[in-house]
Amino acid sequence: MFDAKDIDFVKIEADPADGMDEGTAMGSGFAVGGGVAAAVAEAIKHIAPNRTVKVSCGDGLKECKKMLILAKAGKLEGCLLEGMACPGGCVAGAGTITPVRDSTENVKSFSKTAPSVSCTDSPYADKLESVEE
Repeated sequence: MFDAKDIDFVKIEADPADGMDEGTAMGSGFAVGGGVAAAVAEAIKHIAPNRTVKVSCGDGLKECKKMLILAKAGKLEGCLLEGMACPGGCVAGAGTITPVRDSTENVKSFSKTAPSVSCTDSPYADKLESVEE
């Protein structure tokens, strides 16, 4: 679709007024397998530094099913579970034409440019209460 409309993302300049450069590194990593769980574990570390967070991630439907079977059998007791249907995460979703490895590296590179790392440092943290309502 973008090719048909001659849209070249390299030539599009960001508008600072749109606030699209305010995300955190952990938040931008959501699209990669394990990214959501990593952000949650990192936020918990800020909120409760002495709490240990065990994480188990399913990457692709086969791995998700295996993880859920293990959880049901009690072998992942106390784990934060993350399941990504697409192998590699959303970066490898339907219609993706870029290899998963390249997409993952692009997300990691983009994350390094974020103004802050932790989700708890987001300029929108004070808005969470209204979102929860």
